[in-house]
Amino acid sequence: MKTEKNTASALTLLPLTASHGLMHIMAASLPALSPLVKEEFQLTYTSVGVLSFAFAAAIGLGSILAGLLSDRFDGIRLISLGFFSTAILSALILLARNFLSLTLIFIIMGVFLSFYHPSALSHIAKSFRVRRGKTYGVHETGASIGLAITPLIAGFICFYFEWRFVYLFLAFPAIFFAFLLFRMRNDGKFEWDRKKQSTDANSNDLKVFLRQIISTGPLRRIYVIEGLFGFVIGGALTFIPIFLNEAKGLGPEFAVMITGVFTAGGAIGKFVGGHFSDLVGERKVMAIGFLLVAPLFFAVPFLPLFWAILVLALAGLIFPAVLPAIITTIGKEIEPSRTGVAFGLLLFAGFGVASISRPIMGLISDSFGISAVFYPIVIATLVGGLMNVCMPMR
Repeated sequence: MKTEKNTASALTLLPLTASHGLMHIMAASLPALSPLVKEEFQLTYTSVGVLSFAFAAAIGLGSILAGLLSDRFDGIRLISLGFFSTAILSALILLARNFLSLTLIFIIMGVFLSFYHPSALSHIAKSFRVRRGKTYGVHETGASIGLAITPLIAGFICFYFEWRFVYLFLAFPAIFFAFLLFRMRNDGKFEWDRKKQSTDANSNDLKVFLRQIISTGPLRRIYVIEGLFGFVIGGALTFIPIFLNEAKGLGPEFAVMITGVFTAGGAIGKFVGGHFSDLVGERKVMAIGFLLVAPLFFAVPFLPLFWAILVLALAGLIFPAVLPAIITTIGKEIEPSRTGVAFGLLLFAGFGVASISRPIMGLISDSFGISAVFYPIVIATLVGGLMNVCMPMR
């Protein structure tokens, strides 16, 4: 009986992992397309950062609401609703002809995309009791594969059509996964949605949980570390293609595609990070991940094109190993009845700080040149590494 339950849980992990990849493709397409959006609307670096800020902030803020809802209602159906609504908004991007309307569509799209993470991570936390690090690592490989192929998909489509058609293309798999997950839910594949725990009225109260975060040192630190992770990833995904385009002389479409070297290794990195989180502990994985990439990001602006691409690929392999360790730590600290709001706030920390990083890096690039964008990234990675080194063992 136990084997059958474990097999069923493993089977539900596969569509969630694939859906995770699609979610990140839709979220990362805007940063990947930033050189083309910048060129069409004649934007400054700061304006590019503001657009990305609005999109990522919507995902971050929406994650809080999504986390609360996923603890009280059917999380899988929330994911389906999010994908279906995002597909409709993706098609509407074809009609956006000014910066304001484009920003508004991306804000609404970000809210619906935010439905995914709290619901999916909460389901995994409740369904997998052992080797969670490895399980989260497998789930995160979906995100990394999605991030890896996003520049390839976006760049290829842009060679033949304008950049807006990227979103029209993505609308079709979004509708497919919306119906697939909805159908699996109705067929009883997601057991935890059929066996909701009974919790008291205050178990999901946001204020209560915020007080828990503030009063618990290790828990407070892990949310800060997630924010630093989001700061690095958010800024890197937005400005690496612009850096390759303007500092290294690549054409915008080709720069978009080459950015894939930074995201390609993440699937391996996350799987390895999840595996070693189970073996040596989450804190060591986070410390190593942050500290190893700091000198790599520092070196990129000084290197010729080939070596810069190679170093970015190495950084993209190492740094994502941090994420399964962060998620596993939260899963261990939080009781099952609060996993939705816990992961909602985690995503708020990640996407929220990532949204802030974009206008900050845009202002730095406008003031000191696009190559200077790597210096705040280096500072953030050093701070994250030192926080993990100094974090007391429990």
